[in-house]
Amino acid sequence: MDPYIAPEALDASHALTPRKLDNLARADAAYLARSIQLDALPSKLTLQTTDVCNLDCPHCQIPQRHKKGSMDAGFLGPLAETLLPDLIELHPTNLGEPFAWPHFRRLCQLMEEFGVVLDLTTNGTLLDSNRVEWIAPIARDVKISFDGATAPTFERFRYGARFDRVCEHVRGLTQRLQQVRTRRPEVSLQMTLMRDNIDELVPLIRLARELGVDRVKAYHLFQPRPEVAEQTLMGELERYTVEILPAALQCGQELGIDLQLAEPPGGSADALVSRDCFLPWHESWVDIDGSILVCHSHGGRIAGSLDDFQAAWNGPLYSAVRQGFARGSPAGACDGCGMNYAKRDEHEPVPFDPSGFTGQGTEAGGVRWSGRMRQFDLSGRREWT
Repeated sequence: MDPYIAPEALDASHALTPRKLDNLARADAAYLARSIQLDALPSKLTLQTTDVCNLDCPHCQIPQRHKKGSMDAGFLGPLAETLLPDLIELHPTNLGEPFAWPHFRRLCQLMEEFGVVLDLTTNGTLLDSNRVEWIAPIARDVKISFDGATAPTFERFRYGARFDRVCEHVRGLTQRLQQVRTRRPEVSLQMTLMRDNIDELVPLIRLARELGVDRVKAYHLFQPRPEVAEQTLMGELERYTVEILPAALQCGQELGIDLQLAEPPGGSADALVSRDCFLPWHESWVDIDGSILVCHSHGGRIAGSLDDFQAAWNGPLYSAVRQGFARGSPAGACDGCGMNYAKRDEHEPVPFDPSGFTGQGTEAGGVRWSGRMRQFDLSGRREWT
């Protein structure tokens, strides 16, 4: 039901697997019925473990001087008691570098103990052979942020990283994960498309093949600050559509690399398949202070706290969001979100709103789209926003 959850990746021999599958089935049934109150818990969780990162990427949403906040280890207790027994997948952090969190190894140990698989996004700089062993027993989907296929471009946009070292780490990761027998972990290189790296998308696909990587993902830049405005492709979408994207798709087909690339603009929302977002029935987000968010495009609203997750999960905010879908009128941040639409083909034209990528907000009637959602909404969540 939720394409971001992979129950087939669970270890069939783990004692909690039947419980997890039963919980997912009840969530699926609740979604189909558009139930407001749920007797199932989330099957996937995004845990914002840390804002800290060892790199200073110019296009990062959080300026380097503000990369300080981290989750207290005390939240691991309620996480294990309340959510891990039913959870299928966990994604640690939308924003920071998960390996920079001092308690990440303990989180990995808990996930292995409770049979939870890992959906990981990392910059790859800390992914040495020792840390690869932390994640090998639980890895399901590992994405390495990779904003260039050559050392000069990569090191410009991943400031503080060394291209050769990260390539070495990725190669070691793919070789180790090929030995996993309980599932088939997937590894992706993930690029933020910008004016000064777009010509390296095709070379990145070739590099992925050399490193043993399964997939390349590439999405448009969400402009976080005016000083990176010159990097947006919103004024050059024709070149991307006519030249870059077709060449990338051909290269991926020739090399056997799966591609999930930013769709070309065009068409209308009527051409897409309308659906109700499944996230309020299947997934939840927890910020560094334990606050429960309906999703990462939440608009600043808080559902409750991890200390009492059940009260938040069936509380007023979640109920209101589910009620909006049940009535056929999603409200607030849900209105116009691309999660309410599905594509028939992976790279078909999408009527997204360019102003949503340039920090100007979304125009009335525009569809927010880049991997369907927006960047992490920090409204009221950090003192500097």
